[in-house]
Amino acid sequence: MLGLFARLRSVFSGAANTTTSKSEPRRVHISSKIDIAASNVVTRPNPFSMLTAQYGFYTTVFGHMEDQKPLSAQQKLDRGIVVKALKSKAQRVKSIPRLPSVIPQLLQRLRDPGADVGDYIKIINKDLSLSASVLKLANSVYFNRTSKRVTSIETAMVKLGEQGLRSVLSAAVMQPVIQRKSYYYSEFGHKLWMHSLHCAVACEMIAADRGQEPFKAYLLGLVHDIGKITLFCELSSQFAKSNNSQEPGFAAFAPVMQAASESLSYSVAQDWELPEEICSALKQQIKLKEGDTIDDYAHILFQANLACELYAIVNFDPTEHDAVAQALKDMKLPTDLFKELDLVSKKIYLSDGG
Repeated sequence: MLGLFARLRSVFSGAANTTTSKSEPRRVHISSKIDIAASNVVTRPNPFSMLTAQYGFYTTVFGHMEDQKPLSAQQKLDRGIVVKALKSKAQRVKSIPRLPSVIPQLLQRLRDPGADVGDYIKIINKDLSLSASVLKLANSVYFNRTSKRVTSIETAMVKLGEQGLRSVLSAAVMQPVIQRKSYYYSEFGHKLWMHSLHCAVACEMIAADRGQEPFKAYLLGLVHDIGKITLFCELSSQFAKSNNSQEPGFAAFAPVMQAASESLSYSVAQDWELPEEICSALKQQIKLKEGDTIDDYAHILFQANLACELYAIVNFDPTEHDAVAQALKDMKLPTDLFKELDLVSKKIYLSDGG
């Protein structure tokens, strides 16, 4: 039986991201043979194209690439309605779940590297739900690698340190935004949340390895797919409202998400007034193609996201192990990256009710 990459290459051969973005004159086309570790050139690692990796990842979150039900006329109309609506800031605000009232204060302090740690603790303790989420994450296998349970936000601060607390706090804020339920593909929100957390950890590791700010990279990885979940939930809602007897398949979601999610993530980051370097890095992912040169954080996100897509693919289809191992080697990523992602993936919590 053909592996996932082989099947995808047969479908998408020669179709790998050939669109040129006219809105990014700062980028220069450079030969993809340049050492990827010595520059921020976008270089596809062997043996696959960027497009096959993206669709391979969609296969892992939707479950069946073969679910190629043709779109009905109504579904095509619905997709156009959703994409057009989400270009409006007012509609985007409606489409993203309302956050607790403490979140604006929290985001403001997360953007400020000089913020007092006591401020975080006060904000978290004001919201019982947020406090519970922080403690659960703080006791997860990834963030707490000892058997000593964290029972308070103050203890979490001592245990994790400021950097660790900021990471846990950011994850607790973003989890309900990304891990949403919908009418179709009930596991999509959870799978995308895990991918976002994986990407955050990968960004953090790569940034530390390259002398960049780890927390800024972590936050970048955490928010990079907010466009995907927003599109998915809005499409699901629109399809359900149309009362179409035909349940939408893979083709109703993946192509439009592949084409529009990066620009939507950038727009949402601007709406949230995230740091300029994060917004810029997200903007540079739009219509990204092989041979582009991009900024440091944009390059970290590109490689981290690609690595996490490959991680999802190899867990979905172990026959692709050698191809994925070669890709990681080509990108010169930390050798223990997947081991860290394995820890993130563990569902066992060290708390009694985990």
